[in-house]
Amino acid sequence: MSFEYKGRIIETDSNGFLLNKEDWNEEIMYILAESENCDLTDKHILVINAVRKYYDTYATTPAIRILLKYLKESGYQDLSSSIELAKLFPNGAAKSAAKYAGLPKPIKCI
Repeated sequence: MSFEYKGRIIETDSNGFLLNKEDWNEEIMYILAESENCDLTDKHILVINAVRKYYDTYATTPAIRILLKYLKESGYQDLSSSIELAKLFPNGAAKSAAKYAGLPKPIKCI
């Protein structure tokens, strides 16, 4: 699959994850979120940036339990609840945040 962005073809896998993480930028983040009818808020962006930071540190995307722990350790107590993240990302927090961050699907996600 693919989509056009500023005259370039951006390649994705069949689930909409970028094939080349270097294609990512904030505009692409919004395009990916809009493709799933998700209107990003500051809280979404905070989680997405946390996932990107985690990836930069550990070279992998976090599964949900690891994401919750990471958010809590990073001082985001209000977002370190699976219920709160489910409200923000109804299609799966770890999976959706990784997708919007331009990163691979977490290994332990369905």
